[in-house]
Amino acid sequence: MPFTPLDNTSNYSLQLSELQEVRNNQMTLVRKVYVISEFRNKPLSESFIQTLSQDLNTARQAGVKLILRFAYNWVGGGEDSSRDRILSHLDDLQPILASNYDVIAYMEAGFIGYWGEWHSSYYGLDSNNEDRKAILFKLLSVLPSERMVALRYPNHKMAIFDQENPLTPDQAFNGTNRARTGATNDCFLASIDDWGTYSDTDRGIIEQEKTFLNLDNRYVVQGGETCNPSSFDDCPNALNELERMRWSALNYKPSDATEIIEDWENQGCLEEIKRRLGYRFRIVKSVTPTRVKPARTFSIQLEIINEGWASPYNPRPLEIILRHRVTRREYHLPIDEDPRMWMPGSTQVINAVTRTPDTIETGTYDVFLNLPDPAPQLYNHPDYSIRLANQNLWEASTGYNSLLTSLIVN
Repeated sequence: MPFTPLDNTSNYSLQLSELQEVRNNQMTLVRKVYVISEFRNKPLSESFIQTLSQDLNTARQAGVKLILRFAYNWVGGGEDSSRDRILSHLDDLQPILASNYDVIAYMEAGFIGYWGEWHSSYYGLDSNNEDRKAILFKLLSVLPSERMVALRYPNHKMAIFDQENPLTPDQAFNGTNRARTGATNDCFLASIDDWGTYSDTDRGIIEQEKTFLNLDNRYVVQGGETCNPSSFDDCPNALNELERMRWSALNYKPSDATEIIEDWENQGCLEEIKRRLGYRFRIVKSVTPTRVKPARTFSIQLEIINEGWASPYNPRPLEIILRHRVTRREYHLPIDEDPRMWMPGSTQVINAVTRTPDTIETGTYDVFLNLPDPAPQLYNHPDYSIRLANQNLWEASTGYNSLLTSLIVN
């Protein structure tokens, strides 16, 4: 869902009622662009930082996360800012990003050029690889290591890291700058090369860069938006491209692409797009013991399929919850699994061995699967827990997924 500027100075605060409406419409991400044209030649003001802080707090209240971008111009273009000023502004942002990363889904690289899209820079920052590298690395340094930054152009990532090969499983989520750099496409399906997203109109080069994204995006985020109707945006091609590039987030009804969303609705693929963006976990099978003893290990088997187009790009724990039917006391048993590695189309067979606490109460327990947000502020917030796609498993008050079974501790 977009909240984008109306002009080169528009930075209105997010309203709780607006974000609650977004959440009620089953959208959990909000893209917010901050136009900082008035600060091209001076530090960010305290009032601007307070506005940003307020927006992040409002997002937390509403149960959504923000995709952030900062730009020095929007409507009508104009200058961006110098490399040194951008680096200074990132220092200004560091404290607020560090204390609120829990409600930041990821950041778009921004800052450079028109719309923060890394082209048409007044200072030539878009064409100088050392400048691009310095700004990206600075952004990654001020943003906590749990979060990623998305670049517009795949060839920029290759150049900055001097690496044309995609990330491998061994490199995934290892905290390096390369492992934290994802992709955003600002003109999805708008032309043969998505208006410059790919570095050439030559189909061979486009195919190489799409193959890179297909493999790299196994372990980093892919987001973006459409920007104009074209012959490339009909449902069959849209579905193919969304699946191939493993899209997690797509701006819904940006002002210049409403026609595309309407076409997808009329052609019958909009609901599939909504359903399969990002991950979509469905439990196929669970096997739990009927009886366990205190202070004893026991096994649980789970089979979970990912029917989405991507996997989680931010950290996510997995745990079994045992809840006493009478006292309601809960026991959280962590499972050593990383849902970020649950690839689209794959089924995970998880043979988990865990242990009942020494002091667990005897009695009958309901068994739940929980995938909470790991941030302490959000761990107990059900809006931030992963809801399985199965019917009748979700417990809205806790964010737990029932396994529809029980076990007895005696």
